[in-house]
Amino acid sequence: MAADQGALPSFICPISMALMTDPVTCCDGHTYERSSIETWLRHRLSSPLTGALLPSNHLVPNLALRSAIQEWQERH
Repeated sequence: MAADQGALPSFICPISMALMTDPVTCCDGHTYERSSIETWLRHRLSSPLTGALLPSNHLVPNLALRSAIQEWQERH
């Protein structure tokens, strides 16, 4: 059984399609796994989900989501 099987869709990075462990929110308002969005932003200046040009590459840790994912992992 995969570690992320049964996880809420919001727990899955839309770039890597894997369970996030270090979720960060980008200026497009969406949350991604840090390593995935950092790699994306090294090669592109657009949102992975909308394709819109990003005004900034600033990332903010999504602590609430990280806590929720950790709690889910402890229960499963």
